[in-house]
Amino acid sequence: MLSHVRSLPPRRLIPPLLLLVIASLLLGLYNFGSNSWLQGIKFHDIIQFDQRPAPDSFVPRATMPAKAKGSAPLQGLDTEALRRNFPKLKEATKRHSGPHKARLDQMMISYLPFISTSAWMLHSPKGKKFTVSEVQAISNSTIQPGFQVPNIAHFVMPFGETNLQFHHMVSLLSCLHIMKPHRLLLWYAPGKLPSGQWWDRVRKNLTESEWEEKIIFVQRPIPTSVYTVPVHGKEHQSDVMRLEAVLVFGGLYMDIDVLVLKPLEPLRKFPFTIGREVPYGLCNGVFLSAPSGTFLAMWHTAYQVFFDGSWVDHSVWLPNTMQPIFPDLCHVEEESMDRPNWTPEEVSWIYVKGQQSRWDWRSKNYVMHLWFRKYGKQHNMDSIKTLDSMFGEMCRFILFGVF
Repeated sequence: MLSHVRSLPPRRLIPPLLLLVIASLLLGLYNFGSNSWLQGIKFHDIIQFDQRPAPDSFVPRATMPAKAKGSAPLQGLDTEALRRNFPKLKEATKRHSGPHKARLDQMMISYLPFISTSAWMLHSPKGKKFTVSEVQAISNSTIQPGFQVPNIAHFVMPFGETNLQFHHMVSLLSCLHIMKPHRLLLWYAPGKLPSGQWWDRVRKNLTESEWEEKIIFVQRPIPTSVYTVPVHGKEHQSDVMRLEAVLVFGGLYMDIDVLVLKPLEPLRKFPFTIGREVPYGLCNGVFLSAPSGTFLAMWHTAYQVFFDGSWVDHSVWLPNTMQPIFPDLCHVEEESMDRPNWTPEEVSWIYVKGQQSRWDWRSKNYVMHLWFRKYGKQHNMDSIKTLDSMFGEMCRFILFGVF
């Protein structure tokens, strides 16, 4: 036998080798099956990515869906930045993961966000249907040179009572008339289209052709889980919806108790902008992002260890922890978006008679978060004309064009 030809191993060694191969195969099958959040998901329903991860990816091969015809890509997603930043993101997330902290390495396995769009139904007021890709194209067409955020806006409509309140109307009109978005996406749960007299007022502020052209309704199920973890609180369900809406399409998200007071063009030049509500927290009640924004993608990825039992860990404290670690990815407005804040002293500046001189909203604010649940009083087109408060002043500015 030639010396360079390897001889077969002795017959007595073959059974152990076979056992080793079989054990390896079984272990691989077990690991694949353990990625339970992929079970039952059709890959063509998952947002796909323009670029495959590097060979040393943090994402197990079994978790990467293949490209599929008709998939809606997260266009321009910087997968290399997400891979590179993943260790720091995991460390930042650890302190906000509640009971999942001990299992963070087992649960937070993907540096790429996964979003299922299969149940999203996008349509115009008259029922014209859109695909996710078509609305992405519309959104991208609004990004002018020098800007990163498209000129579109998103609201998540109330899950419960569909009759809009007066301040909801003012919020929607402020967005339409001051921001002037090319498209306004209104996200709603099945059977929960907005209604009532104040909704009718919003509708009447646009011509029929403007209404059909500007408004896109998006029906989607209320999320009850994200990755492998449950989401039960309606506020947290809304949190997931807003992150996914802006991650897929880009633009402005604002709660329906936020007022736009100035054009937002200066903020659309950053890849991601969010406001500070308190020294230790940023507010997810209003933010702007480029489509597939890296900071927003990391924020969503951190929901692999979301804890529904905490009111603010993932929605307020986590982005505040992330921002100084990734300062180039997240621009923070210290005063112009969420001040006055929800503290008793500052919320009184918004609603208490004679306190409006405590804060110059005309010069300081792009938007104003009303923290309306701290107030709760209902108004109408007559009572607002004489309301002696900052809230009254801002409503009159939006509705009548007077300070």
